[in-house]
Amino acid sequence: MKKLLAGLMALMMVLGMAAAFAEGITTLEEGKMIYSTSPDFPPFEYRDDNDNIIGIEPELIALVAEKIGLTAEPLAMDFDGALLAARADLGAKADLIVSGVTVTEERKAVYDFTEPYTTITQAIVSKDGAVTKDQLNDVIIGVQSGTTGQIYAEDNFKNVTKYETYSLAFQALQNGQVDCVLLDDAVGNAYIKRIPGLGAQPTDCEIEEYAFGVNKGNTALVDAINAALKELKDDGTIEAIILKYNE
Repeated sequence: MKKLLAGLMALMMVLGMAAAFAEGITTLEEGKMIYSTSPDFPPFEYRDDNDNIIGIEPELIALVAEKIGLTAEPLAMDFDGALLAARADLGAKADLIVSGVTVTEERKAVYDFTEPYTTITQAIVSKDGAVTKDQLNDVIIGVQSGTTGQIYAEDNFKNVTKYETYSLAFQALQNGQVDCVLLDDAVGNAYIKRIPGLGAQPTDCEIEEYAFGVNKGNTALVDAINAALKELKDDGTIEAIILKYNE
């Protein structure tokens, strides 16, 4: 009986916490937290064999939403579209973007960011890992449109080709249309595991922070997500999810 009562009390505390988080939060659809995402970005978000969207961020945002008292619902599209879909000034179709988004000053102007949950840097992926950072001015670089990889490449190198998705960029690499793909290191490693014969080289790019970009002005939702992220970080859940998808 004591164990039963303790279990009921714990359940009541969890439900009470969710209700407290949800109080005062406004989302586009009641009871839901719709997030835009580009699911071609393993290990952060991608589709499994049954076309379900899985990865570090879908699993993490589902737990965050549960703690807040909402249900996370993905809205899949290319990365440029996902960025636009979460902008309040453009008539947001999603409450936030969850798609490997690096926090930048330019993006802060159109989103309210949560606290970062992990960091990455840029890497160069090519056949056999042959292309180094010193060769980037002499090769054709593939990037995904809208990414920090695109910004860095276009600011520093001559021959850059943009693609809507990383799947198309890596197809171009395999077909010899580009010599390398510049992208976030964790994502590059995931594609190396999928496609035989690829390797990676480091860059001298700065460390980037990943966070979730919420509709500008939705402070209550940002605060609730941050509180949930802190709990998930403190109890080791975020680290465990990241390790799970990087095995």
